[in-house]
Amino acid sequence: MSSNQHLEIIPSNITSDGKLSFKGGQPVVQFIIGEQERYLIGQSLRLTGKFTARPQEGAISTSATGLRMNEQLGVYSAFNELHISSQRTAQNIETIRHYPRMMSSYLGVTSSLQDGISHLNETALIDMNYALQERGVIENPSASTTSNSFCVPLVCGLLNGTSPIPLSAQWGVGGLDISVHLSPDSNVFFSSGSDTSSITGAFYELSDVKLVCEVMSPAPDQLSQLMTQTQNVFEYNSITSMFNTVNSRNGVLNFPLGVSKCLGVFLNIVPAKHINNLAFDGTATLPPTNSDGTAAEISQLVFTRGGERFPLEYNIDSLQKDNVDNMTMDAQIVRNYMNAVMGFTKIERTNVSPVNNFYEDYDNGITDPYLYAKEGIEGGIKFGMGCNYDQISGEGVSFQNVPFGLQMTSNITSDSPQAIYLFAHCKNTVVSNGQGIQIIN
Repeated sequence: MSSNQHLEIIPSNITSDGKLSFKGGQPVVQFIIGEQERYLIGQSLRLTGKFTARPQEGAISTSATGLRMNEQLGVYSAFNELHISSQRTAQNIETIRHYPRMMSSYLGVTSSLQDGISHLNETALIDMNYALQERGVIENPSASTTSNSFCVPLVCGLLNGTSPIPLSAQWGVGGLDISVHLSPDSNVFFSSGSDTSSITGAFYELSDVKLVCEVMSPAPDQLSQLMTQTQNVFEYNSITSMFNTVNSRNGVLNFPLGVSKCLGVFLNIVPAKHINNLAFDGTATLPPTNSDGTAAEISQLVFTRGGERFPLEYNIDSLQKDNVDNMTMDAQIVRNYMNAVMGFTKIERTNVSPVNNFYEDYDNGITDPYLYAKEGIEGGIKFGMGCNYDQISGEGVSFQNVPFGLQMTSNITSDSPQAIYLFAHCKNTVVSNGQGIQIIN
């Protein structure tokens, strides 16, 4: 009979005072789950710790500081990259770059307003109201010295799977090395007004950081059988991330995904000048925007595979193609985007709605740089694009030798580079034996 145990793991690169920060020179937090004759239950894994926002060294943020962070992401905005590899062979198993961007789409599509103001507020320091998040998280209620505690899952394909992860050196991945790369302070925080001078030294601090998880020991007869196998095969999902920019009315993007079983692709956008800029929220998911803050409405989208229209054999002509003054987000774009993040029929709760997914002109840093976010209630604007490739077989579509393409016609009328973040949901296979592992993607 199998048995379960709980593990509590501290970072292998912990500092003497237990505090970690990007500013303090600890941009990576590393955890090692050693090789053992057990399975890791991925969905049980949680990263725990305490989060403190500081406008400057030794200070606590107050309402007069003017410091803000993305209310929909909470502590996830501090995790810039997630890297998981084999502890024994150092072979990469899954890497998600631009992690806050991925989580913006994932949380927006799969969690509701009620989730954001209840359990996600308690676990991930998320609050769907920008002012409430500012008061309750940034300012450490009543300017107390007690940091805000968090306990969050590290959302990714490997850990979110339903199958347990074999940790054995003989019949598994040989242990796991889980590294969380921290985000630059300037892309976590931004100003609550047009003046950024008071927050130029702002930084965040993590303390008491631990990884907790549950492992399962196979029954003796099952373990004996596993040890006699010449190889073991383990399937898991992964997220592949890429980045590009467009700066024209007819933006053409090509991404060499290099995967053989792609289940879906989704993308989100932010003006490039907002990234690492204290005047703007660099993690926001906005529609295309001109340099003066006016909306650059999308009139047409075409998804391609190797230059051919696929999976949609037609152009998506939006409402704005015939009426540029229509601020409503086109339903085809919204549905395909949600369907790419999670199968549309499987979405039980969501926060994507007409009240936070629309086109809007806003003041681009002249008087109020994030009026857009304020008017986009319930966590801010939740725009994205995407398409699902396989909702039935689960085997996906091959992009091994052909590129993914997107043609986007928009109303960009100025020099305004748009940063495009792409995330591809793929299916991978690990083949393991006593000599090492092989990743087949």
